[in-house]
Amino acid sequence: MKLVGITDLFIPRQYIEDGFKILEPLGVEIVTLDWKLKDFDEFQGINLLIEQKGCEAYEIPEYIFENVKDADIIITEFCPVSKKMIDICKKLKVIGVMRAGYENINMDYANEKAILVFNTIGRNADAVADFTIGLMISECRNIARGHCGLKKGIWIKEYSNSSYVPNLTGKTVGIIGLGEIGRKVAKRLTGFDTRLIAFDPFINCADYGVELVRLEYLMKASDFISIHARLAPETKHMINEKYLSMMKTTAYLINTSRAGIVDEKALYNVLRNKNIAGAALDVFEKEPPGKYYPIVTLENVTITPHLAGSTTDSFRNSPKKLAKEIKKLWEKKESPMIVNKQLFGKIIVSGQYPFFEQL
Repeated sequence: MKLVGITDLFIPRQYIEDGFKILEPLGVEIVTLDWKLKDFDEFQGINLLIEQKGCEAYEIPEYIFENVKDADIIITEFCPVSKKMIDICKKLKVIGVMRAGYENINMDYANEKAILVFNTIGRNADAVADFTIGLMISECRNIARGHCGLKKGIWIKEYSNSSYVPNLTGKTVGIIGLGEIGRKVAKRLTGFDTRLIAFDPFINCADYGVELVRLEYLMKASDFISIHARLAPETKHMINEKYLSMMKTTAYLINTSRAGIVDEKALYNVLRNKNIAGAALDVFEKEPPGKYYPIVTLENVTITPHLAGSTTDSFRNSPKKLAKEIKKLWEKKESPMIVNKQLFGKIIVSGQYPFFEQL
């Protein structure tokens, strides 16, 4: 049985080999394949293209097809697994994605071919949650702007929000999306004695004293709004002009999730007109945005180059976390990280798939 792990600029060969070595005693050959990318700009461009248009929008290099064709298991982070790749890999039965998102997998075709797809839920949840709190404080307390001023030799004491620079204590924080990251953000905010409210139509109870509310109420009541929803057709531009207009003039919007959840043009307008206090953004509809990108030109935003989930610990631990979940197949146990769970019973429990006779 052969596992091919596709490396990229974030997860090198050694991380995959170390993470998946627990499968070697089970008879799995671990092979790594380098996805050869020119630089991070190319990498970022491909990822954004796939996020916006799907995994078939990028043509995979031929050498990747050649080196994965005999794989039983393919492990990837961002390299797409397209219909063509699935067709070429005649033995393929498992795809593992070393992150929570799986936009780079042709899920419809994987389901059609009865291929189990794993993702790595929460692989960088701590990193993103930490970063979110950092952005929240940096924006409202003008940390980044003060730093930039001093770097230029300017001692800045007046900012666009100088008349209402807040403490976090006693403020209402609205969390949109109470998944793994949203819950960790809530947990961290309990230490700041904030009031926590959240909108998530997929859950009916919450920890850490979070009150579940309607989206309209959250937008009106929150002093800080932090976005942690998954980008999907139904969440595209979910936070639009209508909802942004409901925010307090002293409120801040934080987005470390996906740019497409917020209507960026509408956000630009409310920031430019100072209808809200500010925003802190790690994601943009165009990446990299460039010096003259509309949002970048505003004074009441803190911006970072898509860094929230990028810690060494997250990248190193992701293969290990995924390997532990895939290993459950040998015990015929269902993993919470199987994306297409509807296939598990058919393949494992009923024993209909010859591949798993070896397990």
